[in-house]
Amino acid sequence: MKILQLVTKRQYRGAEVFASVLSEELIKRKHQIIFAGLYKNTDDELKVDCAKNIDLSGKKKKFISIPLLISLIKLIKKENPDIIHCNGSDTVKYAVLASFFIKKRPVVYRNISVISKWMNGNLLKEIFNKFIFKNVDFVTNVGEFTRKDFVKTLKYPDKRTRTIYRGIPPKVFDKNLLRKKLTQELKIPENHKIILHAGNFSPEKNHKFLLQVFKKLNRDDVHLILAGTGILFEETKKEAGNKKNIHFLGFRNDLAQLLAAADLFVLTSKIEGVPGVIIEAGLQKTPAISTKVGGVGEVIKNNETGFIIDDFDATKFIEKINFLLNDHNKRSEMGENAYFYTRKKFNIGQTTDNFEKLFIKLINEKN
Repeated sequence: MKILQLVTKRQYRGAEVFASVLSEELIKRKHQIIFAGLYKNTDDELKVDCAKNIDLSGKKKKFISIPLLISLIKLIKKENPDIIHCNGSDTVKYAVLASFFIKKRPVVYRNISVISKWMNGNLLKEIFNKFIFKNVDFVTNVGEFTRKDFVKTLKYPDKRTRTIYRGIPPKVFDKNLLRKKLTQELKIPENHKIILHAGNFSPEKNHKFLLQVFKKLNRDDVHLILAGTGILFEETKKEAGNKKNIHFLGFRNDLAQLLAAADLFVLTSKIEGVPGVIIEAGLQKTPAISTKVGGVGEVIKNNETGFIIDDFDATKFIEKINFLLNDHNKRSEMGENAYFYTRKKFNIGQTTDNFEKLFIKLINEKN
């Protein structure tokens, strides 16, 4: 089976990283992968070993780039994949439009978001997306919350959707060793506590609320580490001021190691599908505290592997942070619970099985 794995950019971001991991697992099973980015990524290119890594080098436009569409059509005609797997809204838009000019093959979209939030009541956007998805053969979803929202918002046939949880290859690191390395790098006293947030600096990640929580926490022995880049990076850095216990790391490709080194992972998003970073935290035995948003309840077992906070309640958030930071035994217990929960529910072997069987079924039906 030859699969065109289409991503927005070959970059180290959640959707693209999962697409690369899935591709590597499918290659192990003797399938061929073309790992193609619509847009050129100039920094830290994400590559899949033993795959054909390609950039279409298109320029992002508000609606449609004709040169980019032509490039994709040429790629599909040349490579002749059996199936096209789309990861990101732009990818499915171009894949569907390209399908009108080439031999028909299944187009599958992986939905990671709460699509109703992105529609935001925009009628034209809703009409356009309904047209696009009418021509998509199947939609997989990262969680049940996102699946039900997708079906309801776009009136998409329920029987053509399925939840396939993200699988992550377990890489367990020495927490003590990595903690020592990180405290040395950032000049943090070894007896101080570390809270980590990782994600794009964008409005939906809600760094403003996170900074409010941390400032109200008001503990000199606790350090907040922020990993990632994005349009609000400089603004957030400015808002944090010169506090010595807030650290901005920028882009990092060692997220698993950072999660292992942290005492807690926190998420304060306004919009989420099923956040993979919480799964990764669990695999490093690091409990998470998150706002109640999207499919967070599918990755955190409240009061067992972490805490879910309702209504952006800063006081409750601070209460749970203090509770876990002050109780080493409870923190370790929740970390262990998170590890076993994520190992079982988000197994990369099972995830690959699900995608492989789905792809084969759709190819056979199309033929």
